[in-house]
Amino acid sequence: MIRSFNQLTLNEQGIIAALGRKPSVLEQDILKHFYFSKYMSNPIPELSNITSYGKNSFAINDSSLLIVGSESKGSIISSSAKRPLTALGIKPGLRYQGNNSKISFGIAKRSHIEDTRLFEKDELIFLQDSAQLVRVCADILQREKVSIKEVGPASLGHVLNTLSSNQFGLDIHLSALTKISIFSDKNIHGVLAITNKKEITRIKSICKKYKQDLIQLGRLKNVQFMTISVRKKTKAHFPISILNIAEPPRTSIVPAVQQIASTKQLSKNRELKNYSKQVLDVWKFISKKKHEKFKPNSSQIYSIGILKHDSEIAVSIPDNLHLLQKDIKNGCRIITSNAARQLVCKGYKPLTAALIISAKNLEENDTQWNVQEIFTGVYETLQHIGINMAKPVISTNTSSKLDMELCVVGVKTFEHEEDMNTFKDINDFITLLGSHRGELNSSFYQEKILKQKSNLIPTVDQQMEARLQETVLQGIQTGLIKSAVNVSVGGIVTALIRSLKNTEQGIGARIHLSRKLRQDEMLFGETQGMVVVSIGERDLMEFERICMTIGVPSTTIGRVTNDGRFKFNDVVNLQTNKL
Repeated sequence: MIRSFNQLTLNEQGIIAALGRKPSVLEQDILKHFYFSKYMSNPIPELSNITSYGKNSFAINDSSLLIVGSESKGSIISSSAKRPLTALGIKPGLRYQGNNSKISFGIAKRSHIEDTRLFEKDELIFLQDSAQLVRVCADILQREKVSIKEVGPASLGHVLNTLSSNQFGLDIHLSALTKISIFSDKNIHGVLAITNKKEITRIKSICKKYKQDLIQLGRLKNVQFMTISVRKKTKAHFPISILNIAEPPRTSIVPAVQQIASTKQLSKNRELKNYSKQVLDVWKFISKKKHEKFKPNSSQIYSIGILKHDSEIAVSIPDNLHLLQKDIKNGCRIITSNAARQLVCKGYKPLTAALIISAKNLEENDTQWNVQEIFTGVYETLQHIGINMAKPVISTNTSSKLDMELCVVGVKTFEHEEDMNTFKDINDFITLLGSHRGELNSSFYQEKILKQKSNLIPTVDQQMEARLQETVLQGIQTGLIKSAVNVSVGGIVTALIRSLKNTEQGIGARIHLSRKLRQDEMLFGETQGMVVVSIGERDLMEFERICMTIGVPSTTIGRVTNDGRFKFNDVVNLQTNKL
């Protein structure tokens, strides 16, 4: 990748052919700044289908929009987690902090970005980043017929070119020739306001109020030429189309050479008569896992953050990212389904997902292929579940390990119990949704307790996943489901313990699960696409009817008790206050 402006060389033959003459030295310099700005928006053409995909705003209801912004330290395209929100005059209501990344979430009024039409003679005003910029944007957007575009470092030239879209021309006014560097300067970023001439005085007044600097760049025009003038003297004039000379053909990405995972079955351990100790050991490990990734932390529930608003939203992160290192595409399918399922179990309908991918050398064929595999795995899963994807971020890292950050956002569409993870009433039936296959490969139990390693991972049925999530949401919405917990790391036993945490004193559970599986496979197997729910006795038949209609397997496996004990078949018998 080109690291600096001076490393960029122009396609002179293409420019001469498009211009019909040799450009002047000044024109060459201007074009170089615009081309560098364009390059910074797409430095690796082979990955442009990812970097150009998606958007930052999503409809929550008739009046509100969810705004998502992402950034990463080594992002190949300069991005800021705050800037999409700043451009709409709002501050983040919830932030996710990853190892090298940030994702911000906020809610804006739909009216702020509904009218984005551009007109001839619209004025272009650049506002550089500042501590007051969010308040400036909020006040400006109270005016009619004003839209604001985010401008990343070195991207002003590209934003102006995208704005024209070969439909408008640009009249650019600068105070000095040296100012042409503004179009590609990595140190210059902020927002671009587009409005009619009548609003200029009011916008200047708002900026003066907050001591915000502004630059009147010029205006749009109906003639598809770009004119640059300095102190009212024209210095350059050429067709806007010259900024969009075709790029050289992209190199095809070939499949990465994959290491074939060993299909050798691990030796089975001797089956025990009692697994109470192993259950306690697994829960001890898992309960110590830290999930302090959301700010403010007071809104956090396990790996879910809550943003209170007129439409409440929740953001979840997966708890099984380790599967990415074992099988990229299938791992991503499992990881994405897991994050969405967590939201569904709390009664939130998934709306969108934010994705950040990082790798060491993005110019290598194998890395590019693997990045595509991550994107495809996440995208395909979201399509099956019916979720949008926010604009992804691709970044470099210092580790040789391919990595990703993923957040899934859901909207609370109906009123329900705040704590959907806890068993509520004695004698409620406990039901398992999904088919338990007892998959121990790459499970927490296998790796932490048995100290065995496997390259195999569980399977995932994306069509069944969509039906499962529909069933859980419908059950919660109708009030049939009293509690719901996603089966993930640690297996069904961990889901049951979560359901027993924070219950009233004396609440317990008695489970009898009959399968052609070993006891350890039933307890700790991390089969994907399973949820443990509790149902009132008189609602059980109605809920089973819903499951049959949608096509989701459901098995009644036990009941909520009042003896304060957790019993599983005849192999686990523990006091709940020790969990």
